[in-house]
Parts: sequence; structure tokens; C-alpha cells
Amino acid sequence: MDLDGALESFDQQFNNGHLESYAADLASPALGSDRMPLLANADASIGRIIGNSGYRLNLGALSADAQASVGTGFFGLSLGLTNGITIFGRMPLVRTKVQSVTTFDPTAADAGLNPGESLQLPFFTEFDAALSTLSGKLAAGDYDANPTQKALAQTTLTDATALRSDLFGVLADPATASPALPTSASAAGAALTGRVTVLQSTLASSLNVTGFTEAPALPQTVFTSDELAQVINNQLDLRTSQSPVSFRGDAEVGAAITLVDGWDRGPKRGGFRAALSGLVRLPTGVRDRSDRLLDIGTGDEQTDVQIDLVTDIGGGPIGARVTGSYVRQLPSDITARVTSPGQPYVGPERLALVRRDPGDIIALGVQPFYRLARTLALKAGVEHWSRGEDQVSYAGAAVPGVDAGLLAVESKVNATLLSIGITYANPGALRPGGKGLPVDASWSYERVLRSGGGRTPDTHALKGSLRVYFGLW
Repeated sequence: MDLDGALESFDQQFNNGHLESYAADLASPALGSDRMPLLANADASIGRIIGNSGYRLNLGALSADAQASVGTGFFGLSLGLTNGITIFGRMPLVRTKVQSVTTFDPTAADAGLNPGESLQLPFFTEFDAALSTLSGKLAAGDYDANPTQKALAQTTLTDATALRSDLFGVLADPATASPALPTSASAAGAALTGRVTVLQSTLASSLNVTGFTEAPALPQTVFTSDELAQVINNQLDLRTSQSPVSFRGDAEVGAAITLVDGWDRGPKRGGFRAALSGLVRLPTGVRDRSDRLLDIGTGDEQTDVQIDLVTDIGGGPIGARVTGSYVRQLPSDITARVTSPGQPYVGPERLALVRRDPGDIIALGVQPFYRLARTLALKAGVEHWSRGEDQVSYAGAAVPGVDAGLLAVESKVNATLLSIGITYANPGALRPGGKGLPVDASWSYERVLRSGGGRTPDTHALKGSLRVYFGLW
């Protein structure tokens, strides 16, 4: 019978080898389309209107910090069919918790909350009437006697129609309107209003089209913390606050075969032994919630097949355990918001069923140990693992204009871990002349030394295990 436990905590992550806050992807010195893809179309439209292709809405500076913890308890049973063959199964219970805090500073912002479609209606009513009048005059030949005026009317109609399309898409279209707009006092807001004013002047003074005097409704003030939360919580249906998740994890079933067992034979300590095991990890846990930023699930909702080779070699009190493993992560269909890790603020319109084939994992480890007594040893270890790149495609309806491959961005990652600990292994009555209940126990501390590729939590982990043996036959 196995009783194992692990407690992991982290408040930082490795991102392409550099340490940063675990909540770094939520933060931005100038929050905009860098984190909210929803604003990219507004940036492009406003840029065309004001003649600045590099324009980006700036909602303000957002800083974020987070602390995460994952506690796992395993209960397992193993059955030795022969001296060399064992079958086993384990069921984990997992509790995850993420606490985060954000701080918003709008000092350098140039954007505020869109006043809403209803306040834009008078402007577009007059705009549409002016375009209709200008088109009618051109059709009626009102400018035919003056070729210069007619050319101006034709150019103005073309430019004004494009301007109207851009403005409506940003300000009032229910499908594409931006939640953020440049404020009336900002440089972009003044340029936008100025573009409209020039058009109105040309229509009235040069083309005899009057009655267009309304201005677009722009926000008067920059975003407040509450208004930003309104956009994130209501429009994007996202939450930064978390409630702990307690649920079963991914169960494991498998078998182990002892290949060689020449360990501690007779009075001699050490020797050599090797065992090969294979397991299937079942998708019995739950994934992270798509509407919770930084959420951590209790499983991956996919099936894994894992092969492990473990060897011990040593003489006297000194020895080492060498391990190698390969994990084939099988494809599965999952529902997720399609976005990259660096753009977490996306709404439910990005929710889709995708086919994800996670990259396979290869791990190699060495654990030197020093035996203080026949049953007690101090150990240290280094392990390096690498994970291949995920492959993601749509399994259902695609999100228009969004590549499913965004979910695989920076999924290729590797890390090196260090550990120290202590082990106790008393074979008890299993060994001739021995007495008492056979027991294995261990405790270790583990942390990430370095990481490359994508994002890896800078984890501090405490792990413990207890295994007791009972004779059945």
C-alpha cells in the first residue's frame, strides 16, 4: 500500500529562461492589444483614421502578482504476482489554489471606456444623411458645371465612406465596437475629432452639404480600476479571483518488471539492480477553467503512456540511482479559449473545441546517495526533462480569423531540477531472518534550477512517501 504526498508552491515562472512573476502575462506597462487581442482591430482602424499606423490604445499600466500552490495526495495499491512482476494502481486527490493581486495605474493612459452605442447614434445619423445628400447631388449632376468641384465631391464621398466604416466599426457596431476609445483630450482623440471636423467643413463650405455638425462621442476621462474590471469581467467573462479546486487527479495503472536484482545480497552492501515499468495515466482529473485567469486544474484531460527504467548501482555506503522515462501524451479533444500565453484577455467568442496532441516528454535523472546505515540513506539528485511542441487543430467550428496553433505557442520547454532528501527502506520479514512489517519511506525537497523554451513554474516542492507490504501468499 502506497501513501504519497507532494506540496508545491510558486510565485515566479521561467519564461524563455528568464525569471518573472507567475502573473507576468496579466501585466503590462501600457495595457492594450499586447494583452487584449480584442483591441487589435480598433488599433488598426484608429491608426487609419488619424494617419498613424503604429497607434496603440493605452488603457494604463497594470501590474500583477500571484502565489500558487498545488497539494497532491496519492493512495495506491500494488500486487506482486511473482518475485519479479508487480501490478499497481494509484489515485491522486489534488487541491489547487491561486491567489493574485493586480494594481492599476492610469496615469499615462490615453483611453477610456466607450460611452456606448446609444450616444453614438446622433453622430452616425447626421453622417449617413450627409453621405446620402452628397451622393444624391453627384447623381443629379449638381457639380457637373465645375469639374474641380465634382472631383472634390467624388474624392470626398470615397474618403468619407471609408471613414464612416472605420468609425462605425470602432464606435458603434455591436459585433466589433471597441470597449476602449481614445479620450477626447488625448492626441489620438483630438486627431480623430479633427478628421471629422475637416470633413464637415469641406462638405459645408465647398460642396453645399449642411447639417452635419455632430461629433463622435469619445470618453472624457481615462479608465478607472472599476471600469477596467467591468471590461474584463463582463465583456470578456474573465475572473482574476480564484476559489480553490479540490478534485481527483489523473489516475494511474501499470506494471513493473524486475530485470536484475543483485542488491544487498548476503552481508555485502550494494550491487546492481534494474526495473522496468509501464503505466497508463487516465484523464480522470479536470482541466483549468477557461474563465479563470491563472487557474490550475487537477489533470490534463488526456491519456498518457509512460515507460520508466530505474537502476541502482553502488558499493558499500555509496551508490546512485539512474532513471529514465518517456511519456507519450496521446491526443484529446478539449474546449479552450484559443489564444497564446502572452494574450490572456480573450472573451468567450474564442471558446472552441480543439484537437490537441501534446508534445512527448523525455526525462533523465541521477540520484547519488550515501547510506548512513543499511536501511537509511541521504540522497541528492539532478533531473533534466524536455517536452516537445504541441500540435493543435480545430475539432469543431473554427474561431474566424484565429489560428488554433496559438494554443501551441511556446509549448516546447525543458527544465533541470535539483533535489535533496532522505530514504528509509527496511525489508523486515521479506528478508530471511528479518522481522517486522516491511516499510519504505522517503522525504525530499525539490526545485527548478533552470528552464528553457516556454513557461515553467519556479516550483518549490516537498514530497513524501510511505509504502508498507503485507503478505497475501
